[in-house]
Amino acid sequence: MKLALHSRAMQIGISVVVTVLLLAFFLRGLRLAEIGRQIASASTAWLLASVVMGIATFLLRAIRWTWLLRPVAKVPFYPAFVATAFGFAANNLPGKVGEILRPALLARSRNLPFSPLLASVLLERVFDGAAVVFFFLIAAATGLPSSRGVGKLVVPAALLLVLVAAVLFSVFRRAATERFLEKLWRRLPERFQPRARAFAETFVDGFASLRSPRLLFLVTAGSLVMWLVINVQIYAVLRAFHLELPFSASFVVTAAAVLGLMFPTPGGLGSYHLAVQLALTDVYGVARDPASGVAVIAHAISFIPITLIGITLFAMTPVRVRKLEELAERRENHTPRAIMEE
Repeated sequence: MKLALHSRAMQIGISVVVTVLLLAFFLRGLRLAEIGRQIASASTAWLLASVVMGIATFLLRAIRWTWLLRPVAKVPFYPAFVATAFGFAANNLPGKVGEILRPALLARSRNLPFSPLLASVLLERVFDGAAVVFFFLIAAATGLPSSRGVGKLVVPAALLLVLVAAVLFSVFRRAATERFLEKLWRRLPERFQPRARAFAETFVDGFASLRSPRLLFLVTAGSLVMWLVINVQIYAVLRAFHLELPFSASFVVTAAAVLGLMFPTPGGLGSYHLAVQLALTDVYGVARDPASGVAVIAHAISFIPITLIGITLFAMTPVRVRKLEELAERRENHTPRAIMEE
């Protein structure tokens, strides 16, 4: 217990330090009064449109999740949306615990196995990354004012390809994947092996939607539509700040924001802001003050509404907060033992 608490405290400490450093880098040399003026003069109509688009993306995300889960169970939209909203609200905590709490909440509320639901979240990230790269390549093909900073996407794109290959391998070479997972769970203490084995055996079921051409088409199309809406959301913020940029600029800003969210900061605080700021200043030559204003408002629109919705919906569910807190604590090691004890 002491080791787990120490690990958790260290994780939170690292997250706080990274957040402070990134925020300091984001705020360096900025004129806060000017940023406030930029925000105050932003178009209310465009900002409201961005809020609507932002909420719509989570509705689409929940729909896509029900398609991904179809081989496991026929999950209704509402519980999938509640779990989605709460999971993204929980991502405002250090360590992105929402990625674990989201499938945990749905598993508990619908009496479903946790393992394939967790795998479906991983599969979501594969489709998300592919969609972001797809739109970024469109922007690159239409021409970018500057290629400065674009090379930073090479490593994440390569990691995405590796992840896609691993997922496809697990789907079409299931026996080999199960043998690999068996080697992992057999390294655990004997008393945890039965639960770990059950976890490993059902984990690959979360990727089963890739075997269905119909579901694969729905998930692919749904991912592209969802990320198009996200791009429209970002573009609305750009227009709200009276920036005369092409629609494809939102593809680049979105890709940068996604890269920023890879940093272990609560709710993307600091990392999201800096990534959006750099994309606008380095690639499109936008002045730092309006670019920073866009970063602040785009982040607020992306996180505040869904956080309020997630907390409200969760408060209306019968799932006890104490149980989910226990799951979050067990997340420390990301092992089948820590998760399957629930």
